[in-house]
Amino acid sequence: MQDKKKTIIEASIERFAKQGFHATSVQEIVDKAKVAKGSFYNYFDSKEDLIVSIYDYYYASIRNKMENATQSTTDPRESLAKQLDIYFQFIIENQSLIIMLLRDQVPLGKDMESFILKMKQQDFEWTSDNVRKIYGEAIEPYLIDVAVILDGMLKSYSNWLVINSESVNMEHLSYFIIERLDDISLSMINNKAKPAIAEVPKFLKEKELIINKIRQKIHSMVNTGTEKATEALDVLDQELAKSEPQTIVIESMLEHLQQFDALKEDIDQLKRKIGQ
Repeated sequence: MQDKKKTIIEASIERFAKQGFHATSVQEIVDKAKVAKGSFYNYFDSKEDLIVSIYDYYYASIRNKMENATQSTTDPRESLAKQLDIYFQFIIENQSLIIMLLRDQVPLGKDMESFILKMKQQDFEWTSDNVRKIYGEAIEPYLIDVAVILDGMLKSYSNWLVINSESVNMEHLSYFIIERLDDISLSMINNKAKPAIAEVPKFLKEKELIINKIRQKIHSMVNTGTEKATEALDVLDQELAKSEPQTIVIESMLEHLQQFDALKEDIDQLKRKIGQ
């Protein structure tokens, strides 16, 4: 993300949290960011469009922190606990902004639908990956159900933290959730339960998840060339969606993306998936 765009986003977050979305003008945001008003409209069509970028900014930030937390341990339960600690701490630290977004009924920009879809894809990938690492192959028949249950627990506790965080034992919360996940998952495995969800919907299938993982990594990269990388991924995504994709276009876009070290592993995975 470009520095000036990031500065505007961070300034808007501070203003919105203090005085609300509707009461904050674009002029107040650019004054806080110390940039010209024209710079705002270089990146955003409106305040509503800015809101989508705020969600995206926070989502990328928390995902990066959670990914970094996994590097400090090889134990899957401890890894998940560390990630949950980061997630819940984020909720507490941003209570005022979250309450403002709910209270002010902030209108969402035109790009919000695609962002929500991307977020659902990445959330499913994250929950599935953590569940697999903890329970191994035995959980595969119940993977979707357990991922949905974990996602539901996180959302419910997040809502509680927003309105009444003082009543929650934060030191115990993450491990409490993992223990409940154990209760549910091991019961399914031991009792050979019949899964409630039989099939992964198309938008959560592996190819789409890999592409969106690459997109998220591009978004978090600080080196130059990220805009062209995003364009290349967009072209690749569109080409793969065609009934008769052109191999030369796919190979060209993959070659361009693979020059970024941070993307090589995911590009290799995508190549295997699409038979390149």
